[in-house]
Parts: sequence; C-alpha cells; structure tokens
Amino acid sequence: MKKFFVVFLALFALFLSACIFDSEETVMTDWLSDQGIPSGYQVQTLSIGDLTPLSSEVFLDSAPKLANDRVVLGKTANVSHDLVFDVAFYDSVFFADIKKTDSVETFLALHILKPFYLSKQFPADSLPLKEDVKLNISWKLEKGSSKSFVDSVWEIKTDTWLSDLNKWKADSSADTTVTIAVSAKDTVLKIGLPAELLAAMKALSKACRLQLRVSAPEASRAYRFYGVETASYPKIWASFTKDKSFVEFNPFRTAHIVSNEESCTDCLVLHGGIYDSLVVEYESAPIMKALSDFYGDEFPYTEGNGDDVRQTVILAQMTYARDDSQGSGELGLPIQVVVGSYTDSAGSSVRQMEAYKLNKSLIASKGHPNMVFYDGDSLTLQVTYGLRDFINRARDGRTFKMMMRLGYPVLQPKDSSYSDHVTSKKDTSYVFFSHFDHARYDFSSAMKQPSTLKLWLANKRGDK
Repeated sequence: MKKFFVVFLALFALFLSACIFDSEETVMTDWLSDQGIPSGYQVQTLSIGDLTPLSSEVFLDSAPKLANDRVVLGKTANVSHDLVFDVAFYDSVFFADIKKTDSVETFLALHILKPFYLSKQFPADSLPLKEDVKLNISWKLEKGSSKSFVDSVWEIKTDTWLSDLNKWKADSSADTTVTIAVSAKDTVLKIGLPAELLAAMKALSKACRLQLRVSAPEASRAYRFYGVETASYPKIWASFTKDKSFVEFNPFRTAHIVSNEESCTDCLVLHGGIYDSLVVEYESAPIMKALSDFYGDEFPYTEGNGDDVRQTVILAQMTYARDDSQGSGELGLPIQVVVGSYTDSAGSSVRQMEAYKLNKSLIASKGHPNMVFYDGDSLTLQVTYGLRDFINRARDGRTFKMMMRLGYPVLQPKDSSYSDHVTSKKDTSYVFFSHFDHARYDFSSAMKQPSTLKLWLANKRGDK
C-alpha cells in the first residue's frame, strides 16, 4: 500500500493545480488533505543556500540547420549568420540561351520578413533600416547531363547535406556590395550573382547543381527573410534584358550556418535565436547533507532497493543572482530562460525539459521569475523533474545537471497563463512574441555567485 501511494503521489504531483504554490505551507497541507491524501503526508519547504557549480559550460549550437520558414543573414550579438542554397535543375533551352546571349543578369531574390519588422514589438524608431553590406558569395557547381542527375541530387539525404556543409570548400567566390533596405514599402532584396558564376554556367549544356553560399561578415546587424517553405520563398532568377524574359529556379532547401565570434572563450554567453545551451553541474554532497540535517537522519534512505521513497519533490527551483548589464537584445523585451534537467533513464542520462508551474500571486505582482532583461536582480528556474529524480538516485554520488537556453521574448511578463489564449472578448492574447530575439546574455557572473535551491517536499515522516 505504501509503495502504491508513493507512486500515486509522484504521478499526481505532475498535475497539481498551480494554485497550491500561491499558498502558505499550512494551506498547501490542507489542500492535499482535501484531496484524500493522509495528513501524515506534509508539504514542507527546504532552502539550500551557498551552492556553487561543480562545472558550467556553454555549448554553441553551430551545426548547420534547415531554414524553412525564415532565414537570417548578417551579424549580430557576436554571431555571424550565413545562408546556403541548394539548387538543381535540368533545362537545356536555358543553357543554350545563356551561351548565345550577352545580356543575361542573374540574381538571388530574398523576401524581407515584414511581419517581424512591421510588428508593434519591433522598435519603431529603427525604421527605415538601410545599410550598404559587403557580401561574399561562394559556390559549388556540378555538371549534369540528364533529368536523372537532378533526381539524384534530390535523393541526397538532408542530414548528409547539412553535415557536409561543415566541410565547405567552394569552387570559387566573389565579393559584392548590396544595399539592404527595410521599410513599409521594401519587400525584396535582389543580390546580383557574380559574372564568374555566370561564365561557369555558360560552359554547361543540360543540367547542373548549384550550391550557393552568401555571407555578410561585416554587416552591422542580422536581417531576416522568408525561407523556402513559404509563399515568399527565395528565388534565383536569370533575366534576359533584350526581350525582358526571365527564368526562375527555386532552391529546394536552404541552410542557416552560424559562427561564434565571441572574443572571450571562457565567458558563459548564450545567444538567442539559436540553440546554444549552458549546462551546469552540482555535486550531491551539499544537497544530501542539507536533507539529512532537515530530516534528522541519514539521507538518502538505503534499505531495500536504496531509493528513498519517503518523500516526493512537488516543486524545486534554483535562484541565481542576475546581472543584465553584460547582455544585449534587439527588441527591448524580457526573454524567457528555458530549462531542462538530466534524469536517469534505464541507467543512462537523458535531458528532460522542465514543465513550468505557476505562482500566480507572484507573477501578478512581480512578473515571471524565469526571465532576463526584466525588473529585479534574480533569476529563478524550476528544476522539479531533475531534483525528483536526483534525490532518489544520488546515493551513488552522481551529480545534479541542468541546462539553460534563451527562449522567446515575453510580451506580457505578468500574464500567468504563460501561453497565448483567447480572452473573454474573444480576442487572442499573445504572451510570447513569435520571433526569437537575436540577443546575447552572459551568465558568467551568475555562476560565480552562490545560488539557492528551494524544495517543496511531500513526505511521510509523521510530524517531522
């Protein structure tokens, strides 16, 4: 019966109403009792201060990614953003035409992501944007002779293509300068392709594969465009000025490649808009000692299978000192910090993303505690899944590991729904901005200062 109840309680804790965390501990205990949970199961809190990481490390997500709905080109927050387009086509008439015509203009057309720039959240005083940007355009060109050649390119697995981009070695390259403009009327950026590329294509006859890489390492910002799976997808055009006709070839896939240009290699900097991660690790001894002192006996309990099942973690949160002064953002909005914990799964560690429980009264008065670029000097992150698993397994001396990322900008930091919802007036209330902010945030000072772990524990230890 005891084991059944503990399993029930552990599962039930996942679905507890957020309102219990708005309450004092005695009220929380009454609430549990109202649900038929014996009064011997009390909810107690334990704060463990002065915790410092055993290790902390940033992992830059530099692997090439598909850019399906939107693409980014330029440089911002010490990160460069390149684009690679993959095009394959069979068109013998086209190759015949460009061989006999001198007045051919080829260019890449990118459609500006206007929903981002014209949103109410984009700083109005930033528009219009206009900048002369030096681009480096490099390419790989493969000759084909039939439709089957094009089919073979399409059959190349996307993962293989992305992996090969890490070993990019261009056939040739050229620099050009374009004017990038963004305003209410600007819609398309046309990038003229180098004459050297057109000359190489004139040597072909029936089919080709073109991989085109565009870089803007000296840009003052990153610009956003539509990706290949949208109505305003990128196009490669060849225009014949004599008769004003043109041929259009659409890239069937596009990759987004990021390069970290941070000068401090030891700084714990996360970038928004890409999947950087900060992994922090804590040794078990201080947490186990605090639990032993709290309960007055050795912790964890080591009889039987060794799992200490005399309690379950209903809520766990880690609080860090926060300093926004070393960060930067594009939109001036608070940004959520997303959390995951490393838990045991059949003897191996897996990362499990944490489910966020709400403290409605705190949110209404101060806003969500898991944000940077906001009021206050602390950052509180929930690590319930991780601590629940860790406490039951830390007898073997394992460490507690957690992961942080920068998430979406928050439009309504004091809205406790924490998701977009329909109001009583049938209007949609947006809590998060639908575009990432290409921000940077330095967690170095936060990890150097002691943090505090607070646990809410439902236990069966009499009146202790």
